[in-house]
Amino acid sequence: MGKFKSSFVEIDKNLNIMHCSESFLAYTGQSSVDDLSMLVPSTDLTGLRDEIHALEPGQSTLSCFRVRNIDGVLSWFAATIEKPVNPDDNIKVYLSDIQSMKNDVEEECYDKMTGVYTKSAIIEYAQNLMHKSPPGHFYFCLMDIDNFKSVNDSLGHMAGDDVIIEVAKSAKKYVGDKGAVGRIGGDEFMLVLEKVNTEPKLREILRAIRYDIREKYMDEKANKTVTISMGGALFPDNAKDYDSMFQLSDKMLYLAKTKGKDRYIIYTPHIHGNILYDGKVMTIAQHMIINNQKSDVIMELMDKFMMRRTLSLNTALEKILVTYNLDEVFFLGEDDLTSSFGLKKITDDAVGNSFEIDSLDLSSTVPEDFHPMFDTYPVKVVNMFDLQRDNYHRFASFMVDNCFRVLVVYHMTLTQRGGYIIFVSNITSSCRLSETDFADLTYFSRMVELSGQCP
Repeated sequence: MGKFKSSFVEIDKNLNIMHCSESFLAYTGQSSVDDLSMLVPSTDLTGLRDEIHALEPGQSTLSCFRVRNIDGVLSWFAATIEKPVNPDDNIKVYLSDIQSMKNDVEEECYDKMTGVYTKSAIIEYAQNLMHKSPPGHFYFCLMDIDNFKSVNDSLGHMAGDDVIIEVAKSAKKYVGDKGAVGRIGGDEFMLVLEKVNTEPKLREILRAIRYDIREKYMDEKANKTVTISMGGALFPDNAKDYDSMFQLSDKMLYLAKTKGKDRYIIYTPHIHGNILYDGKVMTIAQHMIINNQKSDVIMELMDKFMMRRTLSLNTALEKILVTYNLDEVFFLGEDDLTSSFGLKKITDDAVGNSFEIDSLDLSSTVPEDFHPMFDTYPVKVVNMFDLQRDNYHRFASFMVDNCFRVLVVYHMTLTQRGGYIIFVSNITSSCRLSETDFADLTYFSRMVELSGQCP
């Protein structure tokens, strides 16, 4: 059976294949393919056609659909679709095998895209330093790109990859021979500064990385279009083992984000207090376990909810709320912005999770000039801390009044009545969604549309 982790095809507006990679042909077992209808089921094809039609020129979107391989077996693929500005140019579709992505295990030392260490390699590097006897003093930092989802939305996914590469280059340049840099997630990096044990020297390096990125992505009006945030701590003074160092640095990164981003925060005991064991930061091992669980849930929903229809919509939504630590989900109408269905998670430490029907009404609180914010396709993330309150003061007040911290808004375009699916994280929640989580919620929302089970 032919397999590939990633490939691409170029199609016209009628879904005729104009060009495709050799790996795609090998996967299908064809010497040539004229149109996608030969390989993609009609139900998936209809959704794909509608998505392309709804996409504005020059924009891109995420999708998922099945492709038939050389043995006639259908497998799910994630796709990034880019619609050209020029209507005569081909539409580009970049494909990734979801199952291969799930099963892929990094075995090489260096990340292929950025050239820095892989996650496993940088973790091993840090742990080896910590296990030395006697242990030396060094700084350990976490770094990621601020609002990377918005970077992808505004610049496109290909340009987003270029930003990740440039951030990695900058980190490697200024860390130099003083330590190592590793990529531990989509836009997330770890810096292990083996030869840096004083705060002034650390600040010099972090400041240089920060300014370098700001200058590279300063527009003609001197606005910063890409920034980074960093958080760090000193080993072994601030923490004695890897998991504790990761927790502490992750907490400092979180503080940098909440204080406005585009900054670095170094743990200082007399300023930040004893925050290491406050139970709000997970270890790397816990992160890895949860990521595997999330991947399994998405695969289960594709199989049982969308394809075999053995799971109800309610059960699927309950799984999503629990798995991604979300609090509520609503389905809103396209025009009136009132919920046709809502589900709220109730967590009780003694009895576990229960669920109750809920409702949401945005019609009287959202001014008409705010609606375009919800038209971003396919997903928009609204963070209460990032809202421009001067421009959207009524909606900002609405979020405060309802104790909403983050909304993930998916715009439905494949159903007859349209509308939105809104996932809610409340202000008291410890939920911190990653870029992978946003992609998972997009895939699930697309499943709901394609399944025809919208309430």
